Amino acid sequence: MFVNADGSFGFFENGLRQNVVFLYHLFRAMPECAGVRLINAGDGPVREDPAVVGVDPRDIVTAETLPEGLDYLINAGAALAPAELRRARDRGVRTIAFKGGNGAVISMEAVVGYQTRVDGERYFDADCYDAVWLTPQHAATYRGWCEAIYRCPVQIAPQTWSPRFVQAFAPSGFGYRRGRPRWRVGILDPNITVMKTSHMPMLAAEAAFRQKPDAFEAIYVTNALRLKDDAHFASFAGSLSAVKARIMTVEPRFIGAQFLADHCEAVVTHQWMNALNYLYWEALYGGYPLVHNSDMLGDAGYRYADFDAADGGRALLEAYAGHDDALSLYREKAAAQLASVDPQSLQVQHRYRELLRTA
Repeated sequence: MFVNADGSFGFFENGLRQNVVFLYHLFRAMPECAGVRLINAGDGPVREDPAVVGVDPRDIVTAETLPEGLDYLINAGAALAPAELRRARDRGVRTIAFKGGNGAVISMEAVVGYQTRVDGERYFDADCYDAVWLTPQHAATYRGWCEAIYRCPVQIAPQTWSPRFVQAFAPSGFGYRRGRPRWRVGILDPNITVMKTSHMPMLAAEAAFRQKPDAFEAIYVTNALRLKDDAHFASFAGSLSAVKARIMTVEPRFIGAQFLADHCEAVVTHQWMNALNYLYWEALYGGYPLVHNSDMLGDAGYRYADFDAADGGRALLEAYAGHDDALSLYREKAAAQLASVDPQSLQVQHRYRELLRTA
């Protein structure tokens, strides 16, 4: 795990930091697991209380204070030095790289934008692992990449999520509430990778707004305030009637669950080759209508066709027209998908048990 220099966990800086906590709880729930340790490989000592997300402070150690007798070492939220990984392997510890992000796409972006970006993936640990685990949404673009570089088995690991962070940090008003005549729509895509930008959600919301402008009180494009003076983005946004009507506005970055609680009746999102992310689970858990193009959410949410703004507008208006009446059924469908990623799920635990056995 990564601890910031100021001692904070930065749980909302990226999903992988939460992922580490979910894996911690998953392994701890397995009857055959004698113990789990979180290795602080960050920039500072822990100053936050990890108990708020169910982590025993005694389970946070450093590489120097790792207990003897480890069976597995999983590099996930922060990277141990190759020397540490090799020492662990020499002691018989099975070492695993957990890839929660898509290093292939990120690396391609770094090369194309080399004048402004320097954060492509690094491969200093390419010969240090017995296995690499990928979450399903990255398999198509990233599996072959990892197989070639790491030269070890690359396996697909279920994504894990629980409402632990929502319950700990979201306001008491979190959750969809019926009856609002004009909706506030949130677009929360991060705008830091081509996999998740606000372009298509803005176009989908625009399509809905043109058909039924009285349905919308506000359309908030978060993670976009820094782009307001960018020539492309200003031209793109300025072409939209919802922007001209001052219904669609660009906003700074927020913690997703907190923004949903305070400002949204619906979420419109879009992804390219990244069909699972924590925003989806937060919205579904809260009963918020999730307008999405993911093929990995079963029948949860309101799905539209890839890169089809008109169909996105249709899905948003469908949600607006019927979500209040369909809320109970919507929650049932969402619950089925949420169960598929629950760290306490016996099926999820069984899959990870198999992954450990073959690592």
